Amino acid sequence: MIRRIDSFDNAKLLLRDSHYSRIILSHILAYGTEYDFCEFYELLKGNKRVGIFASMNSSLTVDLLDDAHSSSGCIRETAEFIRFKNLLYVEMPEVLIPRRGISEYRKEKRYFFSVPATEEVLDENGLMTELSYEKIFETVFAGQGASYGLWLTDTMRRVNRGIVRIYGYQSAVLTVKCQSYGRAYLADIATPEEDRGKGYASTLIKLVSQELKKEGIDCYLAADETMRDFYLRLGCTELGEDYILKLKERKDYEELV
Repeated sequence: MIRRIDSFDNAKLLLRDSHYSRIILSHILAYGTEYDFCEFYELLKGNKRVGIFASMNSSLTVDLLDDAHSSSGCIRETAEFIRFKNLLYVEMPEVLIPRRGISEYRKEKRYFFSVPATEEVLDENGLMTELSYEKIFETVFAGQGASYGLWLTDTMRRVNRGIVRIYGYQSAVLTVKCQSYGRAYLADIATPEEDRGKGYASTLIKLVSQELKKEGIDCYLAADETMRDFYLRLGCTELGEDYILKLKERKDYEELV
């Protein structure tokens, strides 16, 4: 069974040291259960909570709790929930994805990499933390049709709460999306098209990794097949892989009435 969580006040969550739980925790810290666009659900096996769902706008992140195991019933209910919510983007452990996938969604392989502590002597003065939000958005989401207003509101809230950090080097930008258990997830790494190939993004990744290592935090990131060789050349170590689910075609039911 999947049931909405109305409050975390009396709910003890045994979140794992995993990418999915890290994302879920960031949503909890940013919004709690006060907003309709950010919803949380529990996956129950019998009367025991075994998983947590975090639905944020049109995306969903799912994870099993620490020491919990899935079952065929859990997999089936998770797939039904995803279909019902008609979500654009879903990330969750592969053990919760049906063997044949979900027909309305395509599976895209993703690779996780650890970012090594560099031995290079880098100029830390080149690392920027005061950046134009508009410039960041243009660099990361150019031509993708994302909403600047939604992104800005969410990003500023997370920055103000210390959940997100944004860095830059030359014209390259990078976001530390979330961190827990001594690990930080690096995402939205981008350089304007006219400056690509100059090593700005590579240097930025190394600088941020170096900076966070001083705080005892190890960095990791995710990439698709097109960027896999780039991160291997950078000296990153492949940690594993998973599949993200993307909706093939979103139906506008209001237009069918």
